[in-house]
Amino acid sequence: MTSFVFTSVSGAPGVSTLSVGVAAAWPETDRRRVLLEADADGGRLGAVLGIGAEPGLMSLAISARSGGLDANEVVEHAAPMGEWWLVPAPASAEQTTAALVQSGATLARTIAEERPTVWLVDAGRLSQRSPAMPFAASADLVVLVATGELAALQLLPTRADVLVGAGCTVGVVLVGDSDWSLSEIAEFCGCDVLGRVPLVRRRRAGADLTGSEWRPWWQAVRGLCAVLIGAERAAAR
Repeated sequence: MTSFVFTSVSGAPGVSTLSVGVAAAWPETDRRRVLLEADADGGRLGAVLGIGAEPGLMSLAISARSGGLDANEVVEHAAPMGEWWLVPAPASAEQTTAALVQSGATLARTIAEERPTVWLVDAGRLSQRSPAMPFAASADLVVLVATGELAALQLLPTRADVLVGAGCTVGVVLVGDSDWSLSEIAEFCGCDVLGRVPLVRRRRAGADLTGSEWRPWWQAVRGLCAVLIGAERAAAR
């Protein structure tokens, strides 16, 4: 498998935006990249990116009831986004949760069996009871996204411990500045800090990621992609 799950412990530190950035910036352009939205609180990417929610997670969950999905069938329920694909979730938390309860385990098995594709999963706020946990348990790496503020950082050790106890390999990505160094944060939370991305405050809702203020962010995301490729190769050994 080649899969990375992006999640947070609290608030909205930019998990969805970061997962979109990784999908778009992934340097291995000969490999198919698929971003699956699996946030039990409901999806937002279909609306933000202007593609709607269908085809997407709901239609995929119906197909998964047969239990015989392969990677190509998953992509049939995805929208092409240029060089990558998106499986959007419905905005409704109830619908998304129902779809994940029905199909999460099947989809996680499908991802685990298909290495050539780079699978990215936006799991939102992931808890031990989340229906998105099967993705985390089978991923190469679970990426915990957090701001550098104390209120967010103090939640990292407990969440990291829960995920490690479930068999996950965990790394942290910091968003914005912090009063603590990356090494101090790594020691505090008990897992690697993969990097830091700058916090970009959007001037308007729905603004794209192409303005000059996003250039340092994209540079950091490309660096994160290189780290993820290294983690993938290490997991394959």
